Amino acid sequence: MRALNGVLLLDKPPGVTSNGVLQKVRKLYNAKKAGHTGSLDPSATGMLPVCFGEATKLCGYMLDAEKTYRVSALLGVTTDTEDADGEVLQTRQVPEITEQQMIDAVASFKGQQLQRPPIYSAIKKQGVRAYKLAREGREVELEPRLINVVEATLTEFSGTTFSLELRVSKGTYIRSIVRDIGEHFGCGAHVTNLRRLAVSPFDGNAMFSLEDIQAAGNADEFLLAVDQVIADWRSIAIDGDIAFRFRNGSKPEYNAIEANSADELFRVYNADNQFLGLGKVANGRLETVRLIGGQIDNQTDNHVSGQVQ
Repeated sequence: MRALNGVLLLDKPPGVTSNGVLQKVRKLYNAKKAGHTGSLDPSATGMLPVCFGEATKLCGYMLDAEKTYRVSALLGVTTDTEDADGEVLQTRQVPEITEQQMIDAVASFKGQQLQRPPIYSAIKKQGVRAYKLAREGREVELEPRLINVVEATLTEFSGTTFSLELRVSKGTYIRSIVRDIGEHFGCGAHVTNLRRLAVSPFDGNAMFSLEDIQAAGNADEFLLAVDQVIADWRSIAIDGDIAFRFRNGSKPEYNAIEANSADELFRVYNADNQFLGLGKVANGRLETVRLIGGQIDNQTDNHVSGQVQ
């Protein structure tokens, strides 16, 4: 197996778990180490960033990323999983709803709010995944969570069906937004189709399917550089003794910039534009947070020595 490093923006197919498709991708690339960032439901499709090798050290930072989805839903029918894969719980009459009423309802879900997650979710309750408890027929009560719906747009509406495009914070369940819109009209609703369009900072980037990988003469060309996982972070470049001391974790003096907060992390590069890892600037010193190795050729050049962008 290969010590492969980089990031693949996989277009996940329907009908397979995120871990299941990860193992298929890992086998296709013959990669020693791989992980994904943020699961998709088995029936959902779309962007699933797969990190290889050194990029797996950065996977955790993508869990906080905003995500963009396209979802279609049916009013009047609720299911136990809040999507089309579940058992029907109730069928209710759909009231007459104008398009403007639906637009207004969708708009009301924008902003920060407390959301009750679906019981069929990977959230742990007393150390056990909620979906496992639900499948055993046990009663599951999950605490509401604070989420942020950054953008919410109605893209289609027929009176009984609707489609939305949503940009949301981490921890947001699209199924639960659909559920709550249905309850807003007193008839319930469930997801019929869900596709993830983007995971920040990969907004507008091309995705590649399993078929694309299998058909490619050189599928390594689909990989992004390791540092692209955190491409939206500010960056600095260092050289000479400072770079040497950074790699040895000895906190060299560094006064060229100031952090915006005590928790801000920077992408750190050497004078040859090689990504060294993650650093923190505090009290006039550059602290090594995490060293990263194993570069590939398609890194970005979007920083200058001693400055932040």
